[in-house]
Amino acid sequence: MGTLAEAPGVISSAPSYYIGVTEARKYLGCSKNKAYEVIRGLRKELIDADRMYPGVPEGKVPRRYFLERCMIEE
Repeated sequence: MGTLAEAPGVISSAPSYYIGVTEARKYLGCSKNKAYEVIRGLRKELIDADRMYPGVPEGKVPRRYFLERCMIEE
């Protein structure tokens, strides 16, 4: 049998916990630089509020927080 995504009954793969620049660009419809700027700002907010530690991968922010702050419904 092939990969799990091709198994019978599987609808789709689960989304990642973090959102990166590529997905941010799709949601916001903006340039790569603007998406990085938004992610940097959201990361700074989370780190300053002690809700995230700086060791989380650069260029990523938790999906739930991104969608909440950008007022996007999934």
